[in-house]
Amino acid sequence: MSSHDSVPSRPYHPRHAGAAIALAGALALAHASGAHAAKPAPPLDPSAPMEDVATSSTTTWERVIALPDGRLIALAPAWTGVKQGGLVILAPGQQPVPYPDATWNDPTTPATQRLVAPADIQLQADGTLWVLDSGIAADGTRAQPKVVRIDTASGQVKGTWAIDAAALRPDSLLSTMRVGNGHAYIGDEGVPALIVADLDGHGQRRLMEHNPALTAGRPILGPDGRVMQNQSGHTAIINVSQMAISPDEKWLYFEPLSGPIYKLGTDVLIDPKVTPIELEDSPTLWYKSPPYGGIAVGADGTLYLNDVSTSSIFRLTPRRIYQRIVTDPRLHWPAGSYVTPDGMLYVPAAQLDRTPALDGGKMEVSWPVHVYRINVAALPEAKF
Repeated sequence: MSSHDSVPSRPYHPRHAGAAIALAGALALAHASGAHAAKPAPPLDPSAPMEDVATSSTTTWERVIALPDGRLIALAPAWTGVKQGGLVILAPGQQPVPYPDATWNDPTTPATQRLVAPADIQLQADGTLWVLDSGIAADGTRAQPKVVRIDTASGQVKGTWAIDAAALRPDSLLSTMRVGNGHAYIGDEGVPALIVADLDGHGQRRLMEHNPALTAGRPILGPDGRVMQNQSGHTAIINVSQMAISPDEKWLYFEPLSGPIYKLGTDVLIDPKVTPIELEDSPTLWYKSPPYGGIAVGADGTLYLNDVSTSSIFRLTPRRIYQRIVTDPRLHWPAGSYVTPDGMLYVPAAQLDRTPALDGGKMEVSWPVHVYRINVAALPEAKF
């Protein structure tokens, strides 16, 4: 990838606008009143060791996954204000190359046949990579958002699903997605809602618009407690932007970037008999969390939670034991991570708080950025 010579401004979006967050916060807290407390465990001492596995001097990787052969697929979001190229694949000792190929990342390719602005990625056990394309390019132009299915064994695109206009709003920004039970569950950050798309072609539904569980209810606190600011210098507001799905695909976890994390059964989302009123009351507060830059789930259902305010990673076990496993200044804004089946956690230190969209219009990334690996399978059992 080429180095950047200038910093393009990010297109206007409600994410960057000041908002009346006090009311939303009150609603979220009221909705969360019935939450079950997690059991805190002492932090690991010493912290879990981290291995530096990839770096970039030009690109702020926000999300990564690891293939069985050791290669990484990394996502560089268009909105950071850095000139960068969507999806890349990283092989040890080699330069990153566009993924799945150059054509799918070429701005001259028709929008229906390329990745305009990848927003989230998910790797399934059978080697299927799911990509959410928001359709909103760095210059603000919009194409129809879509879901893309890639076979990582062959590197071939096996299908695309356009998101229906009826499921969108004029200010929609699709930012996160998980796939399970034959459906894609998509978070609309711009106008908070969930879009559920039947991948067998049986329709799409927009659900829970402006539900407090999907709506930012407080500012985003970055490192050192600094409140994130948009390019205009106002408090940055980011609605639902992080998502994970349980290994059995029965539970969806999601949060606004500022937290907290909610849990919702996927059976509720795919059942057309469930009424909108029932859906409104269905999310359960899972944990009253700080701002998390990423949520990953292990094969045993353990959640790995990346705290951007303290450069830490926590784990929340199925027994609801909550433990900090690492705090390290190198983890500057730990973002969208991935856990391999054998228990290796990959996490990018994305420095998103130093990009114009969250740093008052300033570009202050300290290059290079890094991807780290942690052997979570070797960690001692969490006890309290």
